[in-house]
Amino acid sequence: MKMKTQVKSKLSRTFSSNFTKAYQKFTMNHMKENKSLPEAFLQKPLSQCKVALVSTAGVHLKSDEPFDVDNPAGDPSFRLIPKDVTEQELTVTHIYIDTKFAKTDPSIVFPLQQLKKAAADGKIGVASNVNIGLNGGILDTAIAEKDFIPKVVELFNNEGIDAALLVPG
Repeated sequence: MKMKTQVKSKLSRTFSSNFTKAYQKFTMNHMKENKSLPEAFLQKPLSQCKVALVSTAGVHLKSDEPFDVDNPAGDPSFRLIPKDVTEQELTVTHIYIDTKFAKTDPSIVFPLQQLKKAAADGKIGVASNVNIGLNGGILDTAIAEKDFIPKVVELFNNEGIDAALLVPG
């Protein structure tokens, strides 16, 4: 991470902690409500569903290329995370959150072990082998909406995923 990005990260985290309402207004001012999307309902009980995790905390395998936090617009790409990964194989790359604790305990932002336990306990059908790490804080979402979100939707459809648990960063 470049020095400029480190300073920007510290300033944004300090601003968000001390001026919460102003930070929310700034971060949400580019968002538009899309009323044309249909509501989605589960077609079967959650105890029979294949469930995937999607985290916007910048979670990825240590062996993956880190998210590009030096890109001023944000990194709209995603990383695949299999369900058989260990927490020691995961890391977090993000500019707008303090990643110290998430790097020590990835389950804070990517509760894969808890999802697998929910499957073992019969609360969900099965934990998906296709899980997604994203880097939140993308100021220009056009590329993600055009290129990456359709790929994730296609992956989920091909894997027969019924539901996804979104874990914000």
